[in-house]
Amino acid sequence: MRNFLGSQVCLRFCHRFGFGLAIALAGLIALPAMATENSGAEAKRSSYKPYFVEFRARSAATYGHMYVLYGRLNSRGEIASSDIAGLHPAGDGNNCPNCSVVSWMLGHLVFVPGETGASDGDLEEKYVTARYRVHVDAPTFRKVSAHIAQLKADNPMWNALWNNCVMFGNGIADQMGLKTPGFLWMKPEDYVASLREANGGKPQRALKFAAPSAAVRAPAAAASTPVPVPRKPEQAASVSQ
Repeated sequence: MRNFLGSQVCLRFCHRFGFGLAIALAGLIALPAMATENSGAEAKRSSYKPYFVEFRARSAATYGHMYVLYGRLNSRGEIASSDIAGLHPAGDGNNCPNCSVVSWMLGHLVFVPGETGASDGDLEEKYVTARYRVHVDAPTFRKVSAHIAQLKADNPMWNALWNNCVMFGNGIADQMGLKTPGFLWMKPEDYVASLREANGGKPQRALKFAAPSAAVRAPAAAASTPVPVPRKPEQAASVSQ
């Protein structure tokens, strides 16, 4: 009898001990898997770069123009905010889009005043002939933005050979630590393609601009109290005699 009771106790103990050991082993196996999954998610979040700098070339009436579009993306990968930097002859305006023609012609001989903002056609995708986009993190973007702001503040002079749009954009690429072409006297389209190839980039699709936020609804007009319309008096029905 004692042997029987002892065997029953042993069986219960072994069963519980084995069950607990199995749970412990399962936990040890699951922990590395959970850690790997969590670390992968953390790495994915840390590698996300919501800012971009895009070197662009577009067609123009002559040999083209190069400029930089830079800004921030939203969670859907759309452009939430952006700015443009690119050196070109001064003179164009909303009321005079071709007023820089004279400066452009003189700029092939001497230095002429330049502008570093957006020019006509920069945001029209149909004119883009080449692009190379680099995604960067917030600290890098702040440095690039500060560098571009300084370039704009310097009010550089433009010259077709010695200080043109390609050289302006090349300075930004160099400040970012990108590999830049050694020869700069080339068309904007060729330069952007060379910059992309030098840094191992592949052809990229255009980014979409985020839809503008919904306009604030105007306050509804207070409902006016309906004014009762007086009814015309009914004519008495004639009673036939």
